[in-house]
Amino acid sequence: MAMIEGQPAIVVGTMRCSGSFNGLMVLGRDADEGGEFIQRAIAKGFAAFDTSPIYGRGAAEEDLGNHLPDDAVVWTKAGVDITTPLPTLDYSLEGLATSLRGSLKRLRRERVDVAFVHNPEPARVSDIDLAGFARHCAETGHADLVGVSVLLPEVSLPQIAGRLPAGSLVMCEADQLDPEDTATLRLLRDYRLVVRSLFSGGSRLHTVASGLKTESISTRIAEIHEMYAPEAVVIGPRNIEQLDDYPAGPVWTTAAGKRHSAEETHAGA
Repeated sequence: MAMIEGQPAIVVGTMRCSGSFNGLMVLGRDADEGGEFIQRAIAKGFAAFDTSPIYGRGAAEEDLGNHLPDDAVVWTKAGVDITTPLPTLDYSLEGLATSLRGSLKRLRRERVDVAFVHNPEPARVSDIDLAGFARHCAETGHADLVGVSVLLPEVSLPQIAGRLPAGSLVMCEADQLDPEDTATLRLLRDYRLVVRSLFSGGSRLHTVASGLKTESISTRIAEIHEMYAPEAVVIGPRNIEQLDDYPAGPVWTTAAGKRHSAEETHAGA
């Protein structure tokens, strides 16, 4: 992939590399394959990984804990209790803190680089003590930064703005963003944007010939960069073969670089 000025960092999403959780049970779980996926990613130069307790019902975090080097970048989610018969969403401050402690145990780490509040429904965002969670992470050292993974940015961001510390991360799906929605993009100015689901869950790649997938991925990342100038994108390969279609790209760090809004990007074009 050709390097693009200000190109976003590439973060490996681990939603399905350790088994698929369908809400009742984990399907296709193979710890050896999970470990091989992570080791292959490291060998290819990937150094940042995005996970969640809901991925494989803790299995993805366990696989990362078993195979990642200490200097790897790790993002996880908070607000999901997987100790109950069915996973429970708990966005109370204690629920967020307890969820994060469970993730750290599975990851075999004392801290993560980012702890995201996991996909709260837009109607519940205003009830979450985002500033309190940020203070908790800073005081305990359990996370260097906090963030929110949002489902509907045009609905959630007005409730988040001003309550999530500036410089925190906001993660959105590519299909949820609109380059013409200047109101939403203006709200993102104070935050570090991360874009996930670049290919609509993989559906955009299904019809692409195998020999053209790497080029298609490069083109898509360039499009996302041009439209939104995110700090990072999260890729979602499901296995080693799909992982090999992706370039490692720049490494993400907790240090904030210059943040751009899509408005500023287009204004300078």
